[in-house]
Amino acid sequence: MQWNIALNHDLLEEVRKKFPAELAEQINYELLKLAAGLLMPGHKLEKLKNGFWSLRLNKDLRLILSAQEGTLVPLYVDHHDKAYQWAERHRAEFHPKTQEFQVVRIKVEEQVVVKKTEVHAPLAHYPEEYLHDLGIPLHYVATMKLADIDRALELASELGPLIQERILSLLENKPVPLPPKVKVEDPFHHPSNRYRYLLIETKEELKQALFGDWEDWMVFLHPVQRAVVDQDYRGPAKATGAAGTGKTVVAIHRAVRLAQENPEARVLLTTYTRTLAEALKDGVARLAGGLENLEVEHFDRLLTRWHTKGLGKKLSVARDKQIEEALKRAAEEVGRPEWASDLFLFNEWVRVVDAWGVRSLEEYLAVDRTGRGTPLSQARRRELWPVFDRTRSLLVSRGLETWGSRTRTLLENLEKLPRFDHVVVDETQDLSPIQLKLLRAIVPEGDNDLFLVGDAAQRIYQTRVPWRRLGIETVGRSQRLWINYRTTREIANFAVGVLPEKVTEAEGEEVAPKALSLLRGESPEIQVFAQPNQEVSALANWLRALIEQGYDTEQTAVVARTKKLLKTRGASAVKRAGLPSRFLEEGGQGPGVSLATMHRVKGLEFRAVAVIGVEDGQVPNDFVLKQAETEADREALLELERQLLFVALSRPREKLWVSAAKQPSPFLPAKH
Repeated sequence: MQWNIALNHDLLEEVRKKFPAELAEQINYELLKLAAGLLMPGHKLEKLKNGFWSLRLNKDLRLILSAQEGTLVPLYVDHHDKAYQWAERHRAEFHPKTQEFQVVRIKVEEQVVVKKTEVHAPLAHYPEEYLHDLGIPLHYVATMKLADIDRALELASELGPLIQERILSLLENKPVPLPPKVKVEDPFHHPSNRYRYLLIETKEELKQALFGDWEDWMVFLHPVQRAVVDQDYRGPAKATGAAGTGKTVVAIHRAVRLAQENPEARVLLTTYTRTLAEALKDGVARLAGGLENLEVEHFDRLLTRWHTKGLGKKLSVARDKQIEEALKRAAEEVGRPEWASDLFLFNEWVRVVDAWGVRSLEEYLAVDRTGRGTPLSQARRRELWPVFDRTRSLLVSRGLETWGSRTRTLLENLEKLPRFDHVVVDETQDLSPIQLKLLRAIVPEGDNDLFLVGDAAQRIYQTRVPWRRLGIETVGRSQRLWINYRTTREIANFAVGVLPEKVTEAEGEEVAPKALSLLRGESPEIQVFAQPNQEVSALANWLRALIEQGYDTEQTAVVARTKKLLKTRGASAVKRAGLPSRFLEEGGQGPGVSLATMHRVKGLEFRAVAVIGVEDGQVPNDFVLKQAETEADREALLELERQLLFVALSRPREKLWVSAAKQPSPFLPAKH
């Protein structure tokens, strides 16, 4: 290639939003020709001041680039006059202290409109040299020291995301160490620049970057994420973080890293939900292609394969209705305690007996019932156990078993199961205790043996289980990701507003569910309609408008609390908009707007998401709340319902549309 290209994904996203699809594609082709040496100075390239070049795209549009020792960096696209004015006001440089590539305004001092004595300047007490060493351009430092918090945030927004993080941490009175010194021959290979810029050296690489999928950009890792991926741990470790902090990307990179570093090692990457498991497979394929020693699979599918092929078992997994029937018959046969209703028996079975794989009275007497709400004495557990013991016998007699029973059977036959050297688990918070026990058992204790990724605020299936009681100790080996790379600040703040101020992690530590989002965008759109048919009509209009704005159907989703809502309102709106759709509940593939329940959308992300039917009775769901027999049970279920809504609201990167018919959900903010 004539030039190397340092490509920033943010610019490509801006172009796609700002210009029609045909023009955005033309810009990509011009970059491809430039990199191939087909465009020479004087042809479409014009040298400007401040080290910039202008690339003529058509009679009106110009692309401003920075030339850095054989590398061109596309920076800005606009109409002729605006592009040239932008170039006159900015310059590009490598920061002398941190080596971070920066695009900064030439003059900032002129915009100071307040004096230090008139307002609180939160950064005033920091030495200028320290602020400069953090990566703040020298000519920004004096202004930053005089600025109030709003002005400081405004100035920070002009700088790169890593510097923004440091400034925001200072504003929150958090200690900020100086960035480590890293020597590299090419500054674009510096970790801080590798995070933001993809250095492209061949035409094939550039073509893939320009015309490939958005997900291909997962090669970028923030330095904090990179540190978690590359860290070696002497035992189990965990990485937690709020929605959008890149936990899944970290899990993918770590699994790939472990597999590539030791081709003889067997590595497993797994998760609880089917749709996320498919996303993990796709992510590994994009990042590393095929790795024979890395297995990526949905956890339930693994259990089934090991159960049938490894043990030769052929029992089917019982559905909830079949379990309810077996419990009712068992209670009639052996006699039930008067205080135990059918509903109580079912919940106790699902959330305690089966979740822990309990098989005997002794185990039931000792089991941890954290999260059940209603305490049970030893005497009452003895009263209940004959019902549960008979229930299991009845299921087996019908050729049925439960997921907990299947997992317990596998635990008792470990010698027939495959073993792994490293196991990486995404969305760990939704695995049951017996499932976590099995994962602990299939990987021998050692360096980097078990790596667990999750977020307590997104727990939607299981109640909290202290991992240390399962033989998994991560104290001193944990990292929390706190920068949201996916969602705009407006969407992130709205989503976290449905949660309490603190959530409890697996080991009992309380953390704030909020992450710091550096992206800015549109505020969520909240609509409340008198009737469901009005909601359907408005949603159809919103979807059509998205397509007109250049959004692909594959990057758009409609999410609802139940399948019924999804079909009666979501599918109807998509059809009315004249768009194809795919039901993720049914394993839908191919092009189309994704239709998914709040449970199924877990772990996925889209550019635009509509969360519909967020109304009283649906969220929280009345049917679910009726399962509560005590106030403590009700509070536990309400917590899961809140977290389920949070999962749905935190899926979009750019646009969020929330709707309700009649009375909106009490979880939504009062002002909407």
